[in-house]
Amino acid sequence: MNWPGRRAEKAEAEASAAVVADEARERARRTGDVLRQARSERGITLADVEQDIRINRTYLEALESARFDVLPAPVYARGFMRSYARYLGLDPDEALLAVPRDLPRPTELDPLPGLRRATSTVLPTLPTLNPPMAIGIGAAVVLLVVALLFVPRLGGSTGINAVSTASPTGTAQVNADAPNLVGGTREVATAVLEHEGLTPLIFESPNSAPPGTVFRQSPGAGSPVKRGDVITLFVSQSTGGSPSPTPSSTATPARTPTPTATPAR
Repeated sequence: MNWPGRRAEKAEAEASAAVVADEARERARRTGDVLRQARSERGITLADVEQDIRINRTYLEALESARFDVLPAPVYARGFMRSYARYLGLDPDEALLAVPRDLPRPTELDPLPGLRRATSTVLPTLPTLNPPMAIGIGAAVVLLVVALLFVPRLGGSTGINAVSTASPTGTAQVNADAPNLVGGTREVATAVLEHEGLTPLIFESPNSAPPGTVFRQSPGAGSPVKRGDVITLFVSQSTGGSPSPTPSSTATPARTPTPTATPAR
């Protein structure tokens, strides 16, 4: 066996990976310097940025110092970087190159150890069924099937087909829970929905919340949704503006009756 050759290949691969990691850190550091310099040239403080785009100052400082471990989930980190760069008049796509693609998942999003379901290698022993119990279980199953087939469900659907939904290709789509987007900025909420495969629909409306803040969503957080569903976001705008849905909707103007002339007598 060529052990020295394998050790050399492994050492070469580790050195190459270290070079790539160093280049990524250097790019992130340069991008942070560009953000800080652009903000300073405009005479803007971190408090001003926090108030304008509704991103916590701690996260803004993390972007400028390339400390991505402080940021929340990767999708939020990219959303923050895009919003901050666009606010400073920089190219958001160029700024996103500084965000590592392999950001670790925050530990606070993992389930607690006590909530993890323990796997058992021993199958449980089934109880022995006597004839009366078997007859009762069989009757209950029959009643359940009859109820599913003939009793109308709420919303007008009937039968077993109403229990599950299927996509046009015939494959079942798994439902998920709608994320909580209230209180975030429009840009971050849109980025989260696109990452989850959901379609955002924006309605701007005057509200006491700062402009550009999501103050309501439909369906609400925790509601069952599936990929492709539309999530309506109600975003606050400056006081005095009129609600403007996005995508824009057209209104049909009211018809004005044509006056009829009365002939002179």
